[in-house]
Amino acid sequence: MTSFADDPCAKCEELLQPFLDRELNEAERASAEAHLALCSYCRKRYRFEAHLRRFVRQSVVEEMPPGLKARLSELRTPLF
Repeated sequence: MTSFADDPCAKCEELLQPFLDRELNEAERASAEAHLALCSYCRKRYRFEAHLRRFVRQSVVEEMPPGLKARLSELRTPLF
């Protein structure tokens, strides 16, 4: 079985969401930042997650254009 000491990417994966949520203590944050600075794979995952979060936040606050809303309503099928 691989431990986090053997697989720093696994440790980074575990810390990624709390890192993005700013919930890590100073040592954990420093560890995640150090790994992200060295690992292009984990850095790519971090950028993806950060971008996804921005997209979700933006889509929640932006109102859907009326035309799109009407078109989507037309696609709905009755449940009965």
